[in-house]
Amino acid sequence: MRYSPHIFFITGASGVGKTTLVSQLEEKYGDRYDWAFFHFDSIGVPSKEDMEAQYGSGENWQKEMTKIWVQKMLSEYPNKRTIIFEGQVNLDFIKEGFEQSGFSDYTTVLIDCKEETMHHRLSGERMQPELVTPEMNNWRKLLREQAEQYGESVIDTHELDKDQAIEAFESVLKREGVTL
Repeated sequence: MRYSPHIFFITGASGVGKTTLVSQLEEKYGDRYDWAFFHFDSIGVPSKEDMEAQYGSGENWQKEMTKIWVQKMLSEYPNKRTIIFEGQVNLDFIKEGFEQSGFSDYTTVLIDCKEETMHHRLSGERMQPELVTPEMNNWRKLLREQAEQYGESVIDTHELDKDQAIEAFESVLKREGVTL
């Protein structure tokens, strides 16, 4: 059976809870034949040097990979009604990727939290203190500004446990007409 999927593109900086959320959603809803779940980084992330050598910058790499992912979801998964995708992606690139495909049935959701919470998760829980940088802080702020500018949904995981984060995302799904 062929459907036109509704794609939920979840973005956010490292340590805000997007991968955890999608993994838990996949655990809860993964048995649904008409749902699919994807993680941007599953394609592998080249070194900064390789990104610069092949694409001119990390930003250009992210932009091109976003377009590739959008095309992949649209062309290879036409039998899905709901696609949930997560990755650290600039909202401008998300919009551009879908616009170039002529596809408008998507929802962008920013997962965010306070800077201190992000730092704690990266340093303590994930054991990746090298990601606690001014650049990551600025990235988090940029994504929040973009989400506010575009009027996108924001789920702040600062004071949410995992079940509450799922409930917050499920309310976005319901608002967009997805039957749970």
